[in-house]
Amino acid sequence: MSVSGRDMMFIGGIPAVISFNAGSRMFRGVFIGLNAEVDFLARSPMDLQPQGEAALSMFLETCRQQNRSPLLARQVGQKGYLLEDIYAELEEPARQKGIDLYQLVRDQTLEFQKTGNRKKASTVFLNF
Repeated sequence: MSVSGRDMMFIGGIPAVISFNAGSRMFRGVFIGLNAEVDFLARSPMDLQPQGEAALSMFLETCRQQNRSPLLARQVGQKGYLLEDIYAELEEPARQKGIDLYQLVRDQTLEFQKTGNRKKASTVFLNF
């Protein structure tokens, strides 16, 4: 599997933008829609999922301990979360690839909440 500069993956229903740094020969994922920058590094595309899961789990646990929402709120005066807007933008490109984005998010969220032992097939890559 090759990963281009415009790839995204979903872990636990949260999208992450994936890039490759040729100098370090490392892949970097950055989750979007969260209230802090949560990133992860991997030497190969196969290592992205476990590294992303670990980073997301640690971030969510920190949010639980600090009693704060992990999601980035929309601008002042607007209700809801930025992640909702991101999903709306990704819905059509995902549909064109035969993916029901909202079903994917529901399934991944439930799976991610159930256990720390997730299946390899649970991560989805999208290339835009």
